[in-house]
This record gives sequence, C-alpha cells and structure tokens, in this order.
Amino acid sequence: MDLVEFLRARLARDEQIARDCSGLPWQTASSGTIHTDPPSPQDADDAASSHVAKAENGAYAEHIARHDPARTLAQVAAVRQIVDDYEKQAWILDRGHRTPELEAAQVVRENVLRRLALPYASHPAYRDDWRP
Repeated sequence: MDLVEFLRARLARDEQIARDCSGLPWQTASSGTIHTDPPSPQDADDAASSHVAKAENGAYAEHIARHDPARTLAQVAAVRQIVDDYEKQAWILDRGHRTPELEAAQVVRENVLRRLALPYASHPAYRDDWRP
C-alpha cells in the first residue's frame, strides 16, 4: 500500500463512521451533555431515544460537539481534494511534462500528504518511512 492508498482508505473509514453518526447537528449543554436533538419529555429518561451522551465536563462536551459528523465529512472532502491534486500532478509528471518547478511543487505536495497521514500513525498499515 502506498501513501495515497493509505490516506484514501483512512478517509473512507472516517467518512463511513461520520455518515453512520450523522443526522442533526451536535450541540452541547451546560450540564456537560452532547445531544443531536432535543429530547421530548417522554424520552428524557431514555438515553437511546434522546440521543444524549454525558461527557466528563464542559470542555469534553465542547470538543466532541465541535468534531461532529458534518465537520468530519467536510474535512474528509478537503483532504480528498488535496490527494486528488497530488495524483493529478503525478500523472502529468509521469507523462514527461517535467520542469524543475513542477517537480519541486510535487515534492511539496508529497510532504503535505505525509503530514496529513500523521494523525493515522498508530494505524497498523502506517509506514514509518512516510513520516515527514
């Protein structure tokens, strides 16, 4: 597996998890809870039907809510555009359209991909030679 394949696989997994959790926007409450929809009075005691999760404190709740599925999906889309650009430029270079400037720009793009892969460094398929 090369770096591009690795990133695409991680992005696909991130996207699937986010889609599985998506729906209404996530919000925090002063009580340290995170919810995706306001519970109805009859559901107030039923965590499964009210979609409420308790966090340790307000900071945890805010962090979790800020990294909701919509944000993850937007981040996945942005990173995919970066990976697509890298592959497009690699294709151009492979066709013999090489200049020192294009090659230097591709080195920069590859370094960006290496940095984008760092959050996945604990994944078993991550290779240490990808580290920037």
